[in-house]
Amino acid sequence: MSLTKVINFLKGNLGIMTFSSGIWTIAGQLVWPFQSIYILSLGGSYFHIGLISSIGAFSSLLPTLYGGILADSMGRKKIITSMSFVLSINSLLYAFARDWRWIVAASVFNALASGLRQPAFNSIIADSTEESSRAQSYAVWSVVPPIFGLASPYFMGVYMDRYGVKEMIRLGYIALGATSFIASLIRHLYLEETLDLSNNDTGVTRLGVVDGLYDTVNNLSHPLMILGFMGLFFGFGAAVGGPFWITYATKDIIKLSMSQWGLITAANTFIGVVVGLPLSRVADRQGRLKLLYPSIILTPFAIIGFINCTNFIQTFVISMVITVLGSMGMSSGQALFTDLTDPSHRGRINSLWSVAGTMQSFSVGSSPGSLMGAAGNLFGGYLYENMSKSLPLYIQSAMVGVTAVTGVLFLSEPDKTARVESMGDMSSPEN
Repeated sequence: MSLTKVINFLKGNLGIMTFSSGIWTIAGQLVWPFQSIYILSLGGSYFHIGLISSIGAFSSLLPTLYGGILADSMGRKKIITSMSFVLSINSLLYAFARDWRWIVAASVFNALASGLRQPAFNSIIADSTEESSRAQSYAVWSVVPPIFGLASPYFMGVYMDRYGVKEMIRLGYIALGATSFIASLIRHLYLEETLDLSNNDTGVTRLGVVDGLYDTVNNLSHPLMILGFMGLFFGFGAAVGGPFWITYATKDIIKLSMSQWGLITAANTFIGVVVGLPLSRVADRQGRLKLLYPSIILTPFAIIGFINCTNFIQTFVISMVITVLGSMGMSSGQALFTDLTDPSHRGRINSLWSVAGTMQSFSVGSSPGSLMGAAGNLFGGYLYENMSKSLPLYIQSAMVGVTAVTGVLFLSEPDKTARVESMGDMSSPEN
């Protein structure tokens, strides 16, 4: 990015969202990497880890559907700020959980608020990017907030080793409630609406959820539909294997300490920051698929490498490789989804992806939601507890492989004139 673009970025919505998310992440990284361990400390089982993730994903289904309509009719800011405050308060329910059943309730509340917020959240980010630097904008959005929480997982791991998992994660969630409230307040005060509500001709009323979703699906362009299927396959794999990376690495197979896993998590964040922006420039200048293809082709082999790790050094190195591949797939994938999406329908299309569990970020560290997430989480929890600790991860590797094959066979780099214009009847002039 040029200096002028950097200044405009910092002053605009992307800068505000990036800064506020960074504040949120300071305490978020104290607890997010360790949630599966927290459930076990509260008396839950491996199956309960998958069950809780599944219930949360399913609970977000209807709110996400409705959230997409609201984002395209009421605007982005109201939904983002109000639901951010709800999520902030809900952190305290996690903090004071008496057993794993409390986490079920907290996950449901979290899913309801996140489901309503997510389409507007994704849309305001997309609205605030320019095509010529879109991958770089997404890279900044992806790598800067984690910098704020760079050291958080390591320090949490160290203190969990000293004072216990349950006690330290409770304190982490209390801290998350405070930092997320500050972030929500910043969004309320400084975000600007990006949807022109005075000329908002989306053709869908707030109550027309089913008709609006049907119209959205029926008018997806062929390239966007292929990309959607790729995100669906990737999302299913992430749902099956994702919740169990930490338990595989610490409690069950590799036997790392919490501080070692925290150090790996912090190092992953650092590497993502270092490589994210340079790689995104390649995606903007050379095309999105220049990075997306190698990322999704090599990631299955990297996951298998993780499965076969036996010590800290091996796990550390493989995790760094996976992080670099994830950085390649993250900004290029998100930029490609945005390229192919009509701005006036972003809310509904983002709700469609969220409901289906389609991942727009082809990164192993991300998580899907709703239908695919619910099915995958439950399936993965059952397999991990009753059949094999490595089987969910092998399935994740296989699904990323299916994603790669689908992309190589059916997806090509779209011409600039064929991106938004290829939306057919859904296309409309950009505001």
